[in-house]
Amino acid sequence: MTIELQVTDNIVRIQTFPEKVVTDEVYTAFMDKWRKGQDAELPEPDRVIARELSVTDGLLPEDLKAEQTDMIVRAQTEWHFNVLSEKLAQNYRSELAEIEDRIERAGAYSSDLWNQAKAFWQKVQGQLQDKTLMREQGNELRKRSDAVFAKLKELREAVNAQYEEESGKQKAKFATLLDDVEKRIVEGTHLNKVFQELRELQRKFHGVKFTKTDRDHVYGRIDAAFKAVKEKRGGGKGSDGGSAATAALGRNESRYQGLLKAMERMQKSIGRDEEDLKFERRRIERTDGQLEAQIRQAKIVMIESRVASKNEKLADMVKTKAMLEGRIEKDKQRAEKQARKAAERAAKDAARAKIAAEMGSRTVSPEEQAKLAAAAALIKEGKRKGKADRKELRQAAPGDVAANFAAFSQVLAGEVDPPRKVKGKQRTAAPSLLQQATEVVDEVIEKAQHEVQSVVDTVKATARVISEEE
Repeated sequence: MTIELQVTDNIVRIQTFPEKVVTDEVYTAFMDKWRKGQDAELPEPDRVIARELSVTDGLLPEDLKAEQTDMIVRAQTEWHFNVLSEKLAQNYRSELAEIEDRIERAGAYSSDLWNQAKAFWQKVQGQLQDKTLMREQGNELRKRSDAVFAKLKELREAVNAQYEEESGKQKAKFATLLDDVEKRIVEGTHLNKVFQELRELQRKFHGVKFTKTDRDHVYGRIDAAFKAVKEKRGGGKGSDGGSAATAALGRNESRYQGLLKAMERMQKSIGRDEEDLKFERRRIERTDGQLEAQIRQAKIVMIESRVASKNEKLADMVKTKAMLEGRIEKDKQRAEKQARKAAERAAKDAARAKIAAEMGSRTVSPEEQAKLAAAAALIKEGKRKGKADRKELRQAAPGDVAANFAAFSQVLAGEVDPPRKVKGKQRTAAPSLLQQATEVVDEVIEKAQHEVQSVVDTVKATARVISEEE
């Protein structure tokens, strides 16, 4: 009697042979060839029975018995597992066939196709590790999956070649624009306009896809151009309308734009988490198993905790945004004020130059020469008094040094007469110069705070990007 499982059809095929036709040669053919799936010359059976494989019913009909009943029971349990494993493998074959068909119809590389193929193979690997698939089935799926990945890699190489070509064109385009900008930076003309053009160029740069090498090259040139412009503008000593205030405004505006992008990314991340929450809550309502429900509930708690943490960070970003808006408005007012002062200084310098030119072409009378000599004597006397004041300043108490220095600066500037120390009274400081000194100190402190905050923002942004990728 032979019992054969037809796995695909879930059928057990039973054949019986009369003992008289089963010679030693026939028995050997059964054992050495037929059992291994090889072709063998066998006699005609006298009875053929086809039965559906069942977990509850036995393999053999009631009228047939076998001496080795344990072998029959073991075969029944193993064959049932083989049928289920074959059904699972057939499902994977169908899924893999769909992926192969999508790749053929797409005709070009797509990251979605790659992710689908990767997710499929991860599922197959999990089944192989759990030994729910046979080795032969796993080898078959592995060979077909390898062919799928090879095809995707071939398509990706074609896309990469096209991508590198487009990146080279964009690099050449930016190089032309940067050549013109760098030339004007060297000439030192219209630096404010050049700075604005660089900012626009930087904005376009972030919207273009480059290869890593081309991106680093173009970014390096843009960064060097920014530094050159800032150096040129800072070296003008206020000739371009208050470079310090303008630089502070640029730093705060750059930080503000970066913050807006970070807020946008955070809002999108929160949106994705909220969608995951909706999905898990819908699935938990349709979950039958208690274990799966517990797992999904735990996952919901994790996602809710993540959303709460991100909302706290977003609230901090909103506060920082309001603070930056206030600073930007203050920087604008300061820049405008310094620009007006620079214009006034330029007008005064022009007036002095005009007067000097006119005086150089005039003939000075003896009376005017006498007046000029008297004025020179007064100036000399003022310098002598200033020297005495400096000596007194060095001997002053530490608490009076700042006030004395401010008052002395006002005297040198010609704003007031040298204040003299009266018995029982302290020297009076110059309020206007003290106010200017305070503004300078505030500006230095604000710049230092800005540098520290920039470092903190960079660390936070890096942590967010890493968290989102994970």
